[in-house]
Amino acid sequence: MSDRGTRPPPEVLASWPAPNYVNPENQTAQLMAIEITLCTVTTIVMMLRLYSRGVLTKSIGSDDWLMTGALFFAIGLTTANCLAPQWGWGVHLYDFRAEWLVPARKLAVATESLFVPCVGLAKLSILVFYHRVFSSKSFRWFVYAGIAYVIAYSIASIITIFLQAIPLRAYWDKSIHGKFIDGQLAFMVFGVLNCLSDLYVFFLPIREVWGIQLPKKQRLGLIFVFALGSIVCIAGIIRIYYIWVVFSPTNWDFTYQGGPLYIVTAIEGDLGILCASLPALKPLLHRYAPGLLSSGHGRSRPSGASPSYRLSSYDADRRRDTRRITGVGMPGLASYKLTSSVTSPTMLNNDSEENILPLQGQTTTGWESANGSNDGSTGATSGGNGGVANGIGKKVEIEVTVENIPYSKEEDLEKGPGPMSPTGHRRI
Repeated sequence: MSDRGTRPPPEVLASWPAPNYVNPENQTAQLMAIEITLCTVTTIVMMLRLYSRGVLTKSIGSDDWLMTGALFFAIGLTTANCLAPQWGWGVHLYDFRAEWLVPARKLAVATESLFVPCVGLAKLSILVFYHRVFSSKSFRWFVYAGIAYVIAYSIASIITIFLQAIPLRAYWDKSIHGKFIDGQLAFMVFGVLNCLSDLYVFFLPIREVWGIQLPKKQRLGLIFVFALGSIVCIAGIIRIYYIWVVFSPTNWDFTYQGGPLYIVTAIEGDLGILCASLPALKPLLHRYAPGLLSSGHGRSRPSGASPSYRLSSYDADRRRDTRRITGVGMPGLASYKLTSSVTSPTMLNNDSEENILPLQGQTTTGWESANGSNDGSTGATSGGNGGVANGIGKKVEIEVTVENIPYSKEEDLEKGPGPMSPTGHRRI
């Protein structure tokens, strides 16, 4: 174990120009412009995602909270990186001031510590989202394996960061004798493991969606999402290259190459959040910028294509024409449970993020009694006798409680002033 330090051999010193401590060449402008712009865009997109999922579709889940945690670490990472030029990162080593050594190395440890949870939480969020969308048991085992891999890799990375020098203070305090790991080998290994996790996470769903027939618009949307994921993978590969350059024992201008390393580190962290959050903005675009979507959205689709249905948002104005309930006044009619993916033709808006893909294997209609029975005598269906739609969907249960009112004949509960009737009420 050894530490390269910051003192080059005599032959390297002889080749250097005279130090410029007044106005040295640096990469401050590029670093600040790229990192601040990208972090600002990522933060705005993430806020819109939370608004779309939490307010518009009311389907906010654990994947959103995990991604919110990733955003906080991304903001911290950008803040630390923007401080880097102040202490010599992005400056040639021959222009590096001696008093910058301690804060520069402390900042390096802080950046490494912020990057790992930032990308780790982002990948866990994506995997949790896969678990929510795809119901295949075999696919979910791949999701569990990915979650275990990301957690194990993240913990191992954090341990390595804090054990790169024993004691850690020896990393920045040269008056302390310490033992050091081979930085180039260690961080190259973890860079490769991180890149492999990028590839695994962003390309995992391809097998599930490959055989599904989709309208051209949705297929292009999926291709776009996967293409964004590939950008994150490319950023990870570039980061591996700069890790190899900066930690190379023969590179004596590593402070100057540290500028691009800081930039690509922030790019990888922010792009992971950005790419995973863009699909969640579809409900927002549908409501506030419908012109960006097809004019025939929700009305037409290519012949033979599977419809895509909204899964998790049930606005009151769209529920009022959901079902006709018959048999009111019959003894024992108290509580019924609707297990359905489609409630009415007015629900074909595909606003939910879970509905990036069309429904698969979900019964489109059907009333199910609270005790588990489902026969045609106790409930009428709307739009058919219960077909099966193609695609991937999410089962939604709505419990409807109806008062036992003695009617002389079947009544349409939708004729009242309320969403269903003056006396009927629902618990959603």
